[in-house]
Amino acid sequence: MTTRKKSYFSFFGILCATVNRKMHSQFSSIETTINQNMPKIIKLLLSSQLKPAKQYSTNNL
Repeated sequence: MTTRKKSYFSFFGILCATVNRKMHSQFSSIETTINQNMPKIIKLLLSSQLKPAKQYSTNNL
């Protein structure tokens, strides 16, 4: 008696492939958004960086 093993896609395999595809799509859209907005973000961070306080004041009383 010989038994043939049927090779079907498992539920877990299909779920994993679907989740992987959706996650890749989400990561791709996030990466695109970041790459497009990176110059604006850098400019904003550089303009709002903290300036050092004056070490020597001319109004010493």
